[in-house]
Amino acid sequence: MDLRATKEKLALPIKSAEYRVGVDDFMVYATRSLTSSDGKLICTCIKCVNNKLLSPDDVNYHLLNFGIMHNYNNWTFHGVVVDEISFEPMVENETRGETNLRQLVHDTYGQRDDNPNLSENMDEGTRGPNKQAQNYYSLLNDADQELWPGCELTKLSFLVLLFHIKSTNKWSNKSFDDLLGALLLAIPSSANLPKSFQKAKKVIEKLGLGYVKIHSCPNHCQLYWKDKANDDTCSKCGASRWKRMREQSSTTGRNKNKGIPAKVLRYFPLIPRLKRLFMSKHTASLMRWHDEGC
Repeated sequence: MDLRATKEKLALPIKSAEYRVGVDDFMVYATRSLTSSDGKLICTCIKCVNNKLLSPDDVNYHLLNFGIMHNYNNWTFHGVVVDEISFEPMVENETRGETNLRQLVHDTYGQRDDNPNLSENMDEGTRGPNKQAQNYYSLLNDADQELWPGCELTKLSFLVLLFHIKSTNKWSNKSFDDLLGALLLAIPSSANLPKSFQKAKKVIEKLGLGYVKIHSCPNHCQLYWKDKANDDTCSKCGASRWKRMREQSSTTGRNKNKGIPAKVLRYFPLIPRLKRLFMSKHTASLMRWHDEGC
């Protein structure tokens, strides 16, 4: 079965005959190896978004009436294994001679060349570039640094690939550590790989788009932020903010360490993500599509 042709049909309007043919082809492919022992499939319509197990007939009905979820291209929940996924190659830009990852680094930091104006990126009172500029140059270096001489993958492209597979297959951090340990033994000694998940994460974090941790009441009453950022108990139910409290200081009587928070909300700020989408020349046109091309 030509999966690419099927995916092109599924991208068409749901009322079109080609879309319905694409649904039929998708159902044939997905039911070859059912993902559930009771004969059910994970529904990939825009309402269920791969979160519900339904009978094949119900999945077919949902796809025909609601449409398939957007950006579900790899079909990892419906029989496609990781080895079959065609990751986008790091082809060179025709006009600039730079890889896609180098372009990603440029877009991330708002730069259009490898030599930004250093006067805008210097720490006052120092002779070196500031933290942002250091991260920028570090990522450019990782985007060019081969894993070993002659390898087609660079350090940055390989780590991005590993993190993509980790996220897709829900690997634990320990399994990622174990994999890196095995890779360090298997590949040449000159490989430029981090030795642990935490070190690999520090490289990827330079690409930005992190999240903010906000402590929360274990009973979902409130968030500990703004005027309540320093509170130790919930103003609604009185529940403790912490799972346990550390010992008190003998001199001040205050807690040396608050311990582990009872619940944490991970907040993904929207504005930096919108800025990132509009900074890239590839995704900026997609962000304007609803106004210009709909």
